[in-house]
Amino acid sequence: MNTTVNELEAAHTHLDRGSPRWRLKAACAGIKNPDIFFAQPRVAAHRQALALCQQCPVRRECLDDAIECGVRDGIRGGHTEDQLREIVSFREGRRVEIERVRATLTNTHRPRLTDQEKMSVVRVALDAGIPIDTWAAALGIGYSYATRRRRKATTQLDVIPASMRSEEIALAAKLRHAATTTLVVAA
Repeated sequence: MNTTVNELEAAHTHLDRGSPRWRLKAACAGIKNPDIFFAQPRVAAHRQALALCQQCPVRRECLDDAIECGVRDGIRGGHTEDQLREIVSFREGRRVEIERVRATLTNTHRPRLTDQEKMSVVRVALDAGIPIDTWAAALGIGYSYATRRRRKATTQLDVIPASMRSEEIALAAKLRHAATTTLVVAA
């Protein structure tokens, strides 16, 4: 049995996922019915799993592991399947050129943006407090399509950890500061 444990630890080390020992501290480590983490939303078992996950001491490690492995099923790290999908999709689409996002929002020029960059524009605009008509025009989209993008971006802002969005947060802070400076100079 000791050999099996060593083989499993070696396999995890080989995958460069860090030590799996954090799992031993998880609130779900000894749970008798792990199926609750895969229950349908709005079912008592689903709520029970979320409550257990929310008070877990290794919630962050669990979320990091789920993101690293691309896990989109079940409840992990205190997040539902829908939230995990948003986070993993964001991570997979991180090929965002923040300078192209900045250029779009500051109207220096209108580069051709990827879908991920367009969503980044919306998230940065929401963080910076830029009105919807301004960023919708910068993206060349109408109000109704902009409201759908805003809804999706708001969900992403609630779910995606700030540590994964550091470039967007820094850009939003610069844009807020620039807007404040412009208002002060105009006054």
